Amino acid sequence: MRVTHVSTAVIEANFDWTIVKVETDEGIIGYGEAFLGPGLTAVIREFATVVEGEDPTSIDRLVRRMKMRSVHCSPGLALHAIHGIEAALLDAVGKRHKLPVWQMLGGKYRETVTVYADCHAGEALESLGPLVNPRTPQWMQSAGAPERQAVISLKHHGWDAAKREHLTPEAYAARAKDMAARGFRMLKFDVDVPTPYDTDEYNRDLSQPEVEFAESLVAAVRRALPAEIGLAVDCHWNYNVQAAVELARALEPHRLLWLEDPVPPDNVRALATVQAATRTTIATGENHYQRLDFERLIVEGGLRLLAPDVQKIGLWEGRKVADLADMHHVNLTLHNISGPLGTMAGVHLCAAIPNCLALEFHAADVPFFDALVKGRDEPLIQNGRIRVPDAPGFGIELDLDVAWRYRKPGEPFFE
Repeated sequence: MRVTHVSTAVIEANFDWTIVKVETDEGIIGYGEAFLGPGLTAVIREFATVVEGEDPTSIDRLVRRMKMRSVHCSPGLALHAIHGIEAALLDAVGKRHKLPVWQMLGGKYRETVTVYADCHAGEALESLGPLVNPRTPQWMQSAGAPERQAVISLKHHGWDAAKREHLTPEAYAARAKDMAARGFRMLKFDVDVPTPYDTDEYNRDLSQPEVEFAESLVAAVRRALPAEIGLAVDCHWNYNVQAAVELARALEPHRLLWLEDPVPPDNVRALATVQAATRTTIATGENHYQRLDFERLIVEGGLRLLAPDVQKIGLWEGRKVADLADMHHVNLTLHNISGPLGTMAGVHLCAAIPNCLALEFHAADVPFFDALVKGRDEPLIQNGRIRVPDAPGFGIELDLDVAWRYRKPGEPFFE
């Protein structure tokens, strides 16, 4: 079997869901999903020249060749493209040999994967472009569209400070109850949101009233939920060390599953300082790409929980990162903002590693998430879990008619 063609399509959802299609000379087609980025599909087209004509079963060699060809511009966008292609190759190979991807990764540890719902800031997440710029997708622009929703703009810490009506303890609690009623047993909320207090959006500081405001949001969620439902909090790299320590200590009574990305990701010593100063578990990893990054987070940073992104690290490297973490008795909670195809890729990785805590779900308010899965009458996520499929490849197929309906203007559609 040889790769004959690599192409892409982009679905415009809460983010860009970039789908990679790998065709072979045996008529077998594999699909994967790549993490978003400006100009991503053009980068994927460049990498297509490396894999076309090659045997898709040589996954490790092909991924290594693509990394070697892009060493001058990696990591980041280059690895987004590489791992999207890698996923499509794995799907094709699985279909060719009638193996689910989890089996190619070494077998499965569990029959279902726990999914945690990202509840954002008490309301649905807006649609964001490749540079996290707010937008109104084309399918929302037609008058009377049933999926139409409000799109808010980004300002301080990713939110418009003028629109605070949803940034209240009551709104957070209501959202928590709603998501718990949908069956999720683990939830995550944002606390890096505008507050009623003056702030400087550049010095990464938090005043005591701001810390107390953030704590009030978390406290309201915790009171609204049964004790058995886990709660995590996201900060999106917005704070300095002292602010992060003050916030983490203030949230200690709520026994969070983790506090995610309190400081920027590039300074491991800063992360180590925050973790050493609080009982709250600190998690990070979605902006790290390779095993050496995660080894430093564990050994130098003292982190007890890693949060790599499924599409950024890829499934092959993800399996290796999990092995490394397992040597240090550290668990993974996988970051995931993708559509159903990328989410199912995460399910296969979670199934194949022993130290998986949960997989993120970022698209609870995307109205066509389940419709993209061809021939499925029931939701992909049920009672906060996804069943690990036994079908070849990723075990799901895209409904191309639905994908076409929600395609991104200006992007090729599997040309």
